[in-house]
Amino acid sequence: MMKEFFQVGPVLGNTYVYDRALRGCLGRLLPPDVFSGIEPELKRLGARATGDLRELMQEAEANPPRHLPYDPWGRRIDEIQVAPAWKALDRVAAEEGLVATGYARQHGALSRIHQFAKLYLYAPSSAYYACPLAMTDGAARALELYADPELKERAFPHLTATDPARFWTSGQWMTERTGGSDVSGTSTVAKRDLATGHFRLFGTKFFTSAVTSQMAMTLARIEGAPEANRGLSLFYLELRDAHGALQNIEVLRL
Repeated sequence: MMKEFFQVGPVLGNTYVYDRALRGCLGRLLPPDVFSGIEPELKRLGARATGDLRELMQEAEANPPRHLPYDPWGRRIDEIQVAPAWKALDRVAAEEGLVATGYARQHGALSRIHQFAKLYLYAPSSAYYACPLAMTDGAARALELYADPELKERAFPHLTATDPARFWTSGQWMTERTGGSDVSGTSTVAKRDLATGHFRLFGTKFFTSAVTSQMAMTLARIEGAPEANRGLSLFYLELRDAHGALQNIEVLRL
């Protein structure tokens, strides 16, 4: 009688220690003192990637988000319910400084390499939470370069925080029905509110990344602006009011 045979599955080890390509790349790009200084942190994160982060990833992927358009009394709320593990991955992102590391600039320009190495280790065990983090990084850089002092003071510290209670992520809301990455046909219109001096946006985005974020960067065309790319403006918006309700935003579907 033939004995039953089952293949033994592979065991994933520390994703930093066993990644010779990553270690070799960092060894070439970083001075020895910087490399040795950040390596203990990368080893620890590599261990987390196969430990608690992997468990959170599995839980988050087993419990995808749900869209609740209405409350039990028929009021439009457009609540997005996510798994506790997804929220935990957000806390880890803040605590590990996955955005903040690039802006603390402890190692000058080399801080970006440090940041990207951490993101590289976190991403495969993040249930794609690395996607909102990429957009958050882009928003932080845009605000750092182009925001006026008031806006920069309000939002930038949240995007680069390491305290989960203060940390914000950002969506990027660009895509419309007129085309995917071709934003030249953007039909969202920005109208200035004379009472506040701010702009109000009117339109539909076909794909809105990270709708559970606290803020988003989005494209619109100010009334009277030229057509195509030259007439587009980039806007900062906060999704929810002080009570957590969406600010004149409707989620059509997931």
